[in-house]
Amino acid sequence: MVNELSGNLKPSSYGNILRTGALKDGRIIYQVVDSNGNKAGRLSVPENQVDTFENSYTQILETAPRIQAYVKANSSENAIKKRRNYARGIVAASGLIGAGIPLLILRKSTSVTKKILGAVAGVVAGLSAGFFASLGVTTPPGSLEFAKATRELSKLDIQPVLDEDA
Repeated sequence: MVNELSGNLKPSSYGNILRTGALKDGRIIYQVVDSNGNKAGRLSVPENQVDTFENSYTQILETAPRIQAYVKANSSENAIKKRRNYARGIVAASGLIGAGIPLLILRKSTSVTKKILGAVAGVVAGLSAGFFASLGVTTPPGSLEFAKATRELSKLDIQPVLDEDA
């Protein structure tokens, strides 16, 4: 969960948040701490959204280093070109397999229309499957979790806390 004020603040190159109390209206206050350990502001979350906020924040902190490491290791021009070609190969192979399977199944059919429709449907299905497979192979690890946590945070009622509010 979120680091508490009890002194167990774990240093993070992405900063931290600390639960510090509550406002009169029941909103929970968090202190934002930058990567250098300096206070960077405060924010509040409704009490019924605290678990979602803390879980999403923790998920982002866990996945961000994996994404950053992947990007550092794969950001050269050669690595980008290699991944792009790899993704194209996966999509093309899936499209060919998608066309081949219906043609193989319908090889004894005398209906040319059935063969054409089967091949077209197979190509579309194969290309779609290939696209998703290439995404899974070429995106950084943790990207899906990061995106989900970010989406959850964007749905919450997170408000800045001004000094006169506290």
